[in-house]
Amino acid sequence: MRNPLTRFLWPLLATILVVAACDRQSPEQPAPAEELTTDTELTGAENAQKEKQKTAEDKRLEWSPEIQGEYPLDLYDNYTETGDLDAISKHGKLRILVDSSTTESLHRAATRQDIEIDLAKRLARRLNLEPVVLYVDSFDELIPQLLAGKGDLIANHLTRTPEREKQLSFSVPHDVTDLVLVSAADADKVTASSDLSGKTLIVTEGTTYEAKARELAQDYPGLKLDIVDRNYVDLAVDVAMGRHDFTIIDEVILDQVLQFRQDLQKNVIYKKNQFLSWAVRPNSPQLLKAVNDKIRHVKLTRTTERMTADLPSIKARDLLRVATRNNVGSYFMWKGRVLGYEFELAEAFAKDIGVRLEVIVVPGHGDFIDILREGKADIVANLLAITFRRQQQGMQFSDPTHRAKVVVVSRKGVELPDLQALAGHTVYLRESSSHYDLLLEIKKKVPGLKVELVPETMDIQDIIDKIGEGEYDLTFADDLTVNMELTWRTDIQIALDLHDDHDHAWMMRKSNPELVAAVNEFLDKRKTKRLLKQLYKKYFDSPKLMRPEIKKLSVNGEISPYDDLIQKYADEYDFDWRLIVAQMFQESSFNPKAKSWVGARGLMQVMPATGKQVGEANLFDPETSVRAGLKYLDWLHEKFVNRKDISPENEMWFTLAAYNAGLGHVYDAKDLAEELGWDRKVWFGNVEKAMLLLSERKYYKKARYGYARGREPFDYVRKIEARFRTYVALLDAYRRQQQVTSLSCWAMPEWAADFLVDCKPAIARTVAPCPPNIRRSQCNGYHG
Repeated sequence: MRNPLTRFLWPLLATILVVAACDRQSPEQPAPAEELTTDTELTGAENAQKEKQKTAEDKRLEWSPEIQGEYPLDLYDNYTETGDLDAISKHGKLRILVDSSTTESLHRAATRQDIEIDLAKRLARRLNLEPVVLYVDSFDELIPQLLAGKGDLIANHLTRTPEREKQLSFSVPHDVTDLVLVSAADADKVTASSDLSGKTLIVTEGTTYEAKARELAQDYPGLKLDIVDRNYVDLAVDVAMGRHDFTIIDEVILDQVLQFRQDLQKNVIYKKNQFLSWAVRPNSPQLLKAVNDKIRHVKLTRTTERMTADLPSIKARDLLRVATRNNVGSYFMWKGRVLGYEFELAEAFAKDIGVRLEVIVVPGHGDFIDILREGKADIVANLLAITFRRQQQGMQFSDPTHRAKVVVVSRKGVELPDLQALAGHTVYLRESSSHYDLLLEIKKKVPGLKVELVPETMDIQDIIDKIGEGEYDLTFADDLTVNMELTWRTDIQIALDLHDDHDHAWMMRKSNPELVAAVNEFLDKRKTKRLLKQLYKKYFDSPKLMRPEIKKLSVNGEISPYDDLIQKYADEYDFDWRLIVAQMFQESSFNPKAKSWVGARGLMQVMPATGKQVGEANLFDPETSVRAGLKYLDWLHEKFVNRKDISPENEMWFTLAAYNAGLGHVYDAKDLAEELGWDRKVWFGNVEKAMLLLSERKYYKKARYGYARGREPFDYVRKIEARFRTYVALLDAYRRQQQVTSLSCWAMPEWAADFLVDCKPAIARTVAPCPPNIRRSQCNGYHG
């Protein structure tokens, strides 16, 4: 029985609580989160018209194709087919099986695998089938997946062996190779009398390399043999890093690895004339004949031959060689995709003239003219300015691809009101730079200006990095390059416009007038002009996405407009929903229509190719975007779970970095961290520092995935981690505030509790708080 005194006290207490509840919306209490800029001031008709214009603009300025029909096998919506070409054709696709280890890198020149995949795609199109490249995780999956009907053709420089010929039907050989014993570049050569006791030979299980390794282990009894289920490219990198002494691979694979690891050597060559072929299922005579016809028609020749002939010869050899640099403007890898203004334009030109494209990455700017003179490339495409000096060296330029102006780049906050303000400053520049002559002219006008030449191997992005770090003072650059940098960094600025506009173009030999004419004809086409506008917008004119930090909750205790949606899928994929909200804010500022410069879309900024991989299409739909983002995040997370004692939190930091930059750059950063003596299992203060270094040529030239915009994933993970902690604190504070109300509600009689509408939701929200863990399954407390 209740105390009669409460009959008099509860009405007064209820009144006080009602007043307190109403007062929650005062400025001193949590207020609604800051909203993005909206069109609320427009009328309904104006909004509709604006949306219609946006839709039309999206169609006009659609990014270049992002879905190349290539998928990890475990993400592809597959089917089973074990029949011959007639049965395969009913599906409308030719599924090409490839070992991902032969393709997962930024290629500095065309590899044999590139050629095979391209030829297999052409075969599919000739058969009126859609080519679908499916990557298996390891080499030993290729044959079982083919026999199981999960693929139709293995195009993976497969070696013909008697054992495999019992399982598969092989095409005519398309190449021949030898096996090599690989060691670090400074290792002693192995001879018949070498003592290999204590040394380790590691090879990939299920390959021809394993059989040769077993023979070698018998010849050197003290040699330790390690047969592993890891891809052979990774093992070659392990040898370069000193983790193992030897591995065995074929020369084709070694040539690919040597593109980014020059610290390896062919220790011993085993002349066995390994024949490389494509493979199909047994009893597939129709498909086998089509494959053989294609291989006989196109001779697989090495692309390192020197050739200075004009356009007819380029078409005859079915190959256009374009030289460039591995940098953010021309050619680089990001989010698992090869990108670059010059790369995408060169792709379009190669398609226009009907040939394969080979990109050749040169060491330094000074090498461009030599590589053309020596016949190692046909075109140089690297945001080059048209200069008299280059024309005097026998070079011919195409019509301009775009126009740029020269500016002075400084660290943020430097004041340069006019040209004379350059006195006392130092400009760092390459002597081969197109801006060097302008620099010398300005120095005559400003005698106090100092000039410091930098190595020819440095890209302008490398110089800008040094300026951002405070190591260099100033540099001259075109505004396009600087604007690209400003889309993701805030430590530099355009300090002064030098009012010197110039054109950028492709450079070719004067002795190739037909090629020059073909390029100019291509640039003059209406579709190319549209493409140039698209690429300009994509790479040089994309606004920086500003994200003011949210430090308050909504009146309902929400940290985003999509809390319920995120909680639904975070629960399904076992992530802490508050972390996903923090990531979503970093990705899109809660804007479901957001679209990034590389074409990522929606709340979680999922790439269309990634969306297709995980079976999601409408990425501007909030629920689809969240579902696709969580599927992909979960797939990435599996790449780090239970790997060499990485802590759960570090697993998640690595996962977020991979979501931002791509798995490859994270793998490179982990390897680099180890080489520099840092902990490869810890993100903060270790691998994140290595990630920063991947924007410096000294380090990215031997990185498997090349140049990385390292500052972006560095900032990305740090901002998400800090925002996550903020959200946890805000939600805990809100929970404690609700608990005050709840305690009073529990003490009330039923009639009084009903009087306060806040009582029931307050009681429902009073749950033990969850500490800031990463995976939801690690926390049994508050999640909503």
